[in-house]
Amino acid sequence: MNSNDGFRHHPSIILEQLFGALFTLAILFAVIYGTTSYAKYIFLLMVAAVVISYVWWKRTLIYFKDDELVIERNLVSKMKKTIPYSKIASINIERKVLNRIFGTSAIKININSGVNALNAEATLVFSEDLAVKIKSELSSKVFNNTDCIEDDVVKPLINFTFKDILIHSIFGMPTGQSILALIFLMWTIISIFLQGSGITIPLILFILVEIFPSLGGVIKFYNFKMYRTGDTIHVQHGMLQTYKSSFKISRINAVCIKQPLLARLLHKSLIELEVVGLSDSDGKKPTICLLANNNLIPVVMSEVLPEFIYDHFSLKQPAAARYPILFEYSIAVIISVLIISIIGYASMSYFDDSAISSYVLYVFLIMAVLTVFSLFICAYYSYSIMEFDMGNDLFTFVNGVLDREMSIVSYDRVQIIEIRASHIARHFDLAKCKISLLSSVGERNISSGYFYEADLSKISDRILERLCDGEYDYKFSGA
Repeated sequence: MNSNDGFRHHPSIILEQLFGALFTLAILFAVIYGTTSYAKYIFLLMVAAVVISYVWWKRTLIYFKDDELVIERNLVSKMKKTIPYSKIASINIERKVLNRIFGTSAIKININSGVNALNAEATLVFSEDLAVKIKSELSSKVFNNTDCIEDDVVKPLINFTFKDILIHSIFGMPTGQSILALIFLMWTIISIFLQGSGITIPLILFILVEIFPSLGGVIKFYNFKMYRTGDTIHVQHGMLQTYKSSFKISRINAVCIKQPLLARLLHKSLIELEVVGLSDSDGKKPTICLLANNNLIPVVMSEVLPEFIYDHFSLKQPAAARYPILFEYSIAVIISVLIISIIGYASMSYFDDSAISSYVLYVFLIMAVLTVFSLFICAYYSYSIMEFDMGNDLFTFVNGVLDREMSIVSYDRVQIIEIRASHIARHFDLAKCKISLLSSVGERNISSGYFYEADLSKISDRILERLCDGEYDYKFSGA
């Protein structure tokens, strides 16, 4: 793979970079051609864009050294970007529609840094065969193995069928989105029965909130496969846009086991990872296990992520935590009832008929009662669900009233620890802890419930102990 002359991107990258701009300018040129003298300037602008992009492509060279990747560009100013292989967190291959047309693949290289956590440190476009070869050789240098194993040779731990992918796409959505979709669906059904003319808006909203995201999930996770070789995890999926990624276990900052409300009713969970630089094309955390039966999750953890398994001795929120939680939700109840009352009173003033006004009053009264009931139910679950647990190398937060989430975090990946306590919480020696760590979508915060401040302070104490004892992992801490 070493070359003194260096590699260039595939020439198709010129069109890929300019496709949107050229398409827009071409339409504008076609519309105004023959009607104004400005058409020729638009044409010259298109030509100039192509020429500049060509020069950029011609002057950009990529060198794969023995221990580092070097990208040089010599234009008006000279640029040299050096990426040591030891700093690479993940190597991904993506194939979008244009890549499929031109027979190319994009290699995305990420480092374990919060500066570029949202974007790849380097994106290299080569022909498909060359991209696979380069990724394989890079993997051998970075991960000490090669990932050129044929797909049909590797047996995934769980075989996800099309039905499983469809279930994940529908029931893996956030609960808030599902509730909103249900409201629009009920609105549509009521409009049909009342034979009203207002069916179009709720139907369109239902399609945008539920149908399109579900179809997008099926297209995204089609042919989902995940397997582990040595200390490297490989993930691939996609129908129109294929996605392949490899990353070492040591690059994982946290493991998140999630249960949206609808998935919890089906006794299913999914697993996501926090790996810096390893976000999907839509900016979300990478998923290594789609919705699967709860009894399969421990199997996946033991086979794929045994480094994140330890003996749990979870702490529930103390009884005194009920008071600050109840106070917070009481404020939410008061504000919600006031808003509903104002809207209800304003709505009643539009109707002269007392019968209709009474009907509107009852509707908003029922809404207020349901809102109060729902908030107090949330307060109960907010108290009973939150958990906190500490191990020797890892600690765990469990939170989420509707969408349950267990976050298993490595002490060595924590960036900031913030312990806060309201006036009421301080009265009972309680506090909340907010952990900031580098994630696949930039910086991510994980918050705990109300626990005794002395217990939460043990997290920072444990990190200091690891620093003093030499256990702290500096190499992959994201510094």
